[in-house]
Amino acid sequence: MRILVLDDSIRSLAFSLTIQNSGATNEIHMISEKTEVGLSDSLKPGTNRDSHTMLQGIDHHMPKVAMAGSFLRNSWVHRGLAIESVSNGLNIHFRSAVNEVDRGVFEFHGTAGSSLGVSEHFDYVSYPPQANVGILWHGAVSTKSLAAEVSRDRGDGTFETWSRTQIKDSGILQHGRWVGEEPNEAVVMAIREGVAEAIRLLSSLK
Repeated sequence: MRILVLDDSIRSLAFSLTIQNSGATNEIHMISEKTEVGLSDSLKPGTNRDSHTMLQGIDHHMPKVAMAGSFLRNSWVHRGLAIESVSNGLNIHFRSAVNEVDRGVFEFHGTAGSSLGVSEHFDYVSYPPQANVGILWHGAVSTKSLAAEVSRDRGDGTFETWSRTQIKDSGILQHGRWVGEEPNEAVVMAIREGVAEAIRLLSSLK
């Protein structure tokens, strides 16, 4: 089966990795407008390393600073899932865009157009996740734990904090915003959604 994944999110990488680990033979292509997976200037919520079994499988892709603590940054998880997926055969096409020209037929632009061809047919298409809805959370990376909030030690002398109110404190290195119900569950929920989509697809093939 030829599978096309239309973004490189944590959810989509979890989908790809679940398909790969199923033992089924599939050709999976992933499209990304970026130049590198996990490359982002925006702060996104991290997670505990034991929050999902899939994270244990990418532990060896984590940087050394991550080994000392229980907290994993969002970018580390993102990159670790990508490394594991590519090692298992995922084809990621960077600096690329795509248009659907017919049912299951897509036209490619950028590097994907050179490697895949101008127009290709796929048996299954995984679309990007819908935009998050819910509470607007304010995030910050700081040089100290913020007493009024739950701060997570990032292992390098900095702390990650998410709050429903704007964070105003000294020692802030980075600010961020995230929309959803619970920042500490963001990574786990994305992984679960990707796994669920993969299981639905695999079940439909039986």
